[in-house]
Amino acid sequence: MIPDISTFMIPLWYLLIPYGIFLLFFFVYVGFNLYHLLRFGTYGIGLYAITALFLAGTTMLVAVSYTLLSPYDWTASVSFADFFVRFNATRFFPGI
Repeated sequence: MIPDISTFMIPLWYLLIPYGIFLLFFFVYVGFNLYHLLRFGTYGIGLYAITALFLAGTTMLVAVSYTLLSPYDWTASVSFADFFVRFNATRFFPGI
């Protein structure tokens, strides 16, 4: 018996899993860079300015990402039938 593809549903929050993994690696990278900036950087106002600029850029990227992703309902599900719509030749070739 072949299962009906329209019965398969995928929750949208599954799309957040790769994004969360990316954020994890991103914050590890940020920590690595901050450690090396503060440990091996030239001391002075320039070091602290670059560190502040780096942290401001990181905060801005995370805030914009949150602002763009927060309005969506991530608890909703999408049917596979929405992705695999049958090809209708009469839609493209009306004479057939």
